[in-house]
Amino acid sequence: MTYCIAVSVDEGLVLVSDSRTNAGIDSVSTYGKMHVFATHPDRKLVLLNAGNLATTQAVAEQLRRDKHENVPINLNTVCKNF
Repeated sequence: MTYCIAVSVDEGLVLVSDSRTNAGIDSVSTYGKMHVFATHPDRKLVLLNAGNLATTQAVAEQLRRDKHENVPINLNTVCKNF
């Protein structure tokens, strides 16, 4: 089971995740489930993930690649509409 927790406090947010992966009773390893993306100073983006590890790695890598290659819509250019 994966644990990802976000808590809002007066000073901001506290983000916590575990790093255990399990491929069976005798096969336990670790992989960070929190990905921090360096972006413009006006934003801080953190991805907390649970579920399929391959999908998680693919999504995180695509986000990094899009930003690095400066595609038209990436983590630095996406609009905030809320």
